[in-house]
Amino acid sequence: MRENRLRHQATSGANLQASAYVTELKLPAVTDYIVVAKRVASSLGLVVGFSLQEIDDLNIAVTQACENACAAAAQQWGSGNGQLKLILKSRPRRLEVEVRSVPPRAVEQQQQAVRKPHREMELDYETIGLNMIRLFVDELRYQVDDQTGSMRMRMVKYLIE
Repeated sequence: MRENRLRHQATSGANLQASAYVTELKLPAVTDYIVVAKRVASSLGLVVGFSLQEIDDLNIAVTQACENACAAAAQQWGSGNGQLKLILKSRPRRLEVEVRSVPPRAVEQQQQAVRKPHREMELDYETIGLNMIRLFVDELRYQVDDQTGSMRMRMVKYLIE
């Protein structure tokens, strides 16, 4: 796990600073490791100031996003061959979570040379999963790279007081 601190300066008025912490986590694309992603998201949710209900909502969304990423990785590169990459940005009053399915190194190098044909999306599973995630986060962006088959999902949860 790697953590970086970014500082952003306000451009108007006083010299106020808002900070963001960026945490990156790489896990095998196996559902057994989703509990690690949930633990990290919960801990960062506590740092942001989320209530237990908001943390539960975040856990459900992260679980579903990771399950989608594991399914995409298994379909594209075989069961247990890909990685999950999570990028979590904790900012004042919000937490951004990006979940990606990443190909294994050998496959990544081959895919740069050979272009794969476009695959038909399995809308039933993805639609149900995406609709569930939308219930528990405030913003959601979802994308599948046609060339590599990698999945990318960005979720934002805001602190509501």
